Amino acid sequence: MKCEICGKEASSRFCNSHQSAYENVKKNFATWKKALEITWEDYLREIAKNPNTGKWAKEVAEHLLKKGEKP
Repeated sequence: MKCEICGKEASSRFCNSHQSAYENVKKNFATWKKALEITWEDYLREIAKNPNTGKWAKEVAEHLLKKGEKP
């Protein structure tokens, strides 16, 4: 199986790096939602445009937005 984002070998839909970023993105959404009353899509957009966001998290956010995936 290949990572949906980078094409590296993966045991699930993402490689280890993107899987870790995906789990962090999902885990942190609850905190953001409570603090800002933000939607999943707006949260992903904020992650993608934030200059302090790591490369893998940005790639995950952009991928999820493009696919229209929900949390």
